Amino acid sequence: MKKFLKFGIIVIALFFMLFCIGFAEGQKDEEEEEEFIFAYVIPLAQLWYAYLGDAFEFAADNYGVKTYRAISEYNQNKEIAAIEDFIIKEPDIIGLGSVSADSAQLAAQKCNEAGIPLVIENSSLAPGPGKVVADLEFDWYGLGTMMADVTAENWPGSKVFVVTGVIGTGQIDMLLETFQERSKDRGLTIVGIQNGEYKQEMAYNIAQDLIQSGRDFEVIWGNCNAMGQGIIQAVKEAGLLDEKVILTTNGAPECLASVEKGELEGTINYSPGFHGLLYFLAMFNYIIEWEVPELMYLPMKFITRENLDEAMHWDAANGDALAWAEVYFRNQIR
Repeated sequence: MKKFLKFGIIVIALFFMLFCIGFAEGQKDEEEEEEFIFAYVIPLAQLWYAYLGDAFEFAADNYGVKTYRAISEYNQNKEIAAIEDFIIKEPDIIGLGSVSADSAQLAAQKCNEAGIPLVIENSSLAPGPGKVVADLEFDWYGLGTMMADVTAENWPGSKVFVVTGVIGTGQIDMLLETFQERSKDRGLTIVGIQNGEYKQEMAYNIAQDLIQSGRDFEVIWGNCNAMGQGIIQAVKEAGLLDEKVILTTNGAPECLASVEKGELEGTINYSPGFHGLLYFLAMFNYIIEWEVPELMYLPMKFITRENLDEAMHWDAANGDALAWAEVYFRNQIR
């Protein structure tokens, strides 16, 4: 009888132990299969944001994260409607490329009330009670400074004309403020600044009028690829390509091709694809480790024919770019 009782106790103990192991394995499987959901709003689905979105989705796929994406078309009502729709779906975190500082503040308030963290990118945040966990920004002040420094170091004392983005918007105003201050410090003469609205045809007309006016200039900047291409066309038609220095910001694929052909002397290069990778990593790291820089800037570099191989390509939906973004992101935390 004692032997039978002892045997029964052993069987029960073994059964209980196997049950616990099985339960623990089940719990482990459930944890391993846990799927995070990230939602994000972008203003457009083409150009800059097409590269950003492709890279974001590539990173999400590599990390096993499900995504929701909405396009606001630079419309505040559509942007807020997308945020409200996302809140109903209860993702782990929301990202926003906002149309305005006020809209970003309203979105932050809604996300805060719902208890969903919000990350913004290239979107200033108006004063108010709404808070964001991270802001991935383009360094507009730094870009204005770099434009002046690049010009002064390579064409000292030159006369400079700028075909810029939309004057009156916060970003362009920040760029122009530092560009003008730094140009004065570096001995440059700004002979004109004109609004090109990021449009190739408008930049072409501005450059053509500038040339025909006889106004003296040596360097002309275009603040995006499209405007740069318009400037190149006008200068080429005037037969002045060997006499005038054309520079651009943004370093799009077309910019790099123009640098290689010698049409552009250089471009300040930064990558929307790399931006998309950092955007994802900021959101992911906050969810996993609750650690993310409150403010992080996109890297940029002046590219000429001599260092063309160092350009950050806009298409960053690949493993090499993701690995570099992971290193860059970790360095921002340290």
